Amino acid sequence: MRFQKTDVRLPIWGKTIPGNTGKSKRDIMDWKENETMEYCFAVPGIWDKSTHELGDLSGNDTMVYLDEMKNGYAKETYSDVPFLVPFLVPGSDKCVISCPGGAYLTKSVDNEGEDVAAFLNKAGISCFVLWYRSYPYHAPLMYLDLQRAVRYVRFHAAEYGVDPQKIGTVGFSAGGNLNSVAALCLGNAPVAYEGYEPDEIDGTDASVNALGLIYPALTMYDDKIVACIAGKDVYNDTARCNAFAAQYDVLKKVKEGSAPMFLCACMDDDVLPALRLSELAAACREKNVSCELHIFPYGGHGFGGCESHPNPFGEPDFSAVRAWKDLFAAWVNRVM
Repeated sequence: MRFQKTDVRLPIWGKTIPGNTGKSKRDIMDWKENETMEYCFAVPGIWDKSTHELGDLSGNDTMVYLDEMKNGYAKETYSDVPFLVPFLVPGSDKCVISCPGGAYLTKSVDNEGEDVAAFLNKAGISCFVLWYRSYPYHAPLMYLDLQRAVRYVRFHAAEYGVDPQKIGTVGFSAGGNLNSVAALCLGNAPVAYEGYEPDEIDGTDASVNALGLIYPALTMYDDKIVACIAGKDVYNDTARCNAFAAQYDVLKKVKEGSAPMFLCACMDDDVLPALRLSELAAACREKNVSCELHIFPYGGHGFGGCESHPNPFGEPDFSAVRAWKDLFAAWVNRVM
């Protein structure tokens, strides 16, 4: 997917990018160059909930090829360059970094990126949309990309007219997992990745001042998405799979001093259970963390900016959930 409204891209890493080896992604991927999206959904791979076995992942691989490589910004080698697309409001001193979802396979940069930036801009809030590395890259690289993005914006805050203490993130589905893990599990930890040499930006604070989680993936226990972000070998080893899920279990990582949270989902979400957010809200209350929770009766999964876009989960009714945008913008303006 490509950004439609701007060609401005801000590469967030410096001379070296952790995890970029330049080798071919064919090492673990089997994409079909002449297939279509119909093939991708006919071979569901990680979306097949009828069995614990991974089965054929070529449909997932082909989706990544079509969306991310052929029609997007990813390369066929481990040479991807994560970047931010700025949507700035003159005179605004606060910003939100938006993290589109897509099962760590693709990124919905229109519905969960540009559309989000548009309504935030109308509310007087600047926005940066993050294009981060995803499958076949493995954790912690995608989390490091967001951590670096926060540091990058804070380091350059004066250039963008942003108060360094008014930087928030919002994430959708897998993007919600991304920003919750980055905020609650990584926090301000230094980058410790073999072969990576830190630069002056890495010394900048990576904490966020507001955390928005929209139909987020909060846990990875017994979830095939582990095969995407940790590898097939980890998923197929029960002990390693559980250890990986525990390492990034945000429900257990809330602590006093965590950023204020805005939680939102719909009861008819058939992809990620909305009521899981009540568990996170309870953890926030226990740790005295400010939290606002909204669960709408309908709107499905992937409603994003509530504009009309092709949606593999169907065409939900946005009439109720559309209100989340005003609620979120008001919350951002209140907490930052």
